[in-house]
Amino acid sequence: MFKISFIVFCLLAAQMCCKVQGGFRQRVREALRDHEERLDRLDEVVFGSGTANVTMKIENDQDPTWTTLVYYVSVPAGHSVFQMMVTAYDEYTDFTFLATYYPQWAGHFINSIVGIAGNTTEQTFWSFENGLGVQFDRGVDLIGVFNGDVIVFRFTTWSAHP
Repeated sequence: MFKISFIVFCLLAAQMCCKVQGGFRQRVREALRDHEERLDRLDEVVFGSGTANVTMKIENDQDPTWTTLVYYVSVPAGHSVFQMMVTAYDEYTDFTFLATYYPQWAGHFINSIVGIAGNTTEQTFWSFENGLGVQFDRGVDLIGVFNGDVIVFRFTTWSAHP
């Protein structure tokens, strides 16, 4: 009799655990969906959603006769500056650039833009900054663009940027 009672007790306990566990699983799934929705909303607030319409300017501090080139590029919000450059290359026949990928830094170095290349002898290079003249502290692969951004590529010298 004790064996049968114990077996019945175990079966009832197992059935109750399944019901409790099923309810727990359901609550976890609902909580995960809720968190995912909150993250999606936060992502839209922080990074924007949809398209980033970006103004890209090309300036040359080494040529006083240079006229600033301006390109309007649309990419998905959050895409990198490098991805924006690739899009501009695809959309504008007069915009060209060459870059070297360095796997140890997981990013590209911009060698030339519109046929103008940096030079170690002349100590020139392409820097890039936001529309307020603040240089970025990371490379073109690590900066995301968002709607209304202005990205300025400036051909300059090492001595101008110690």
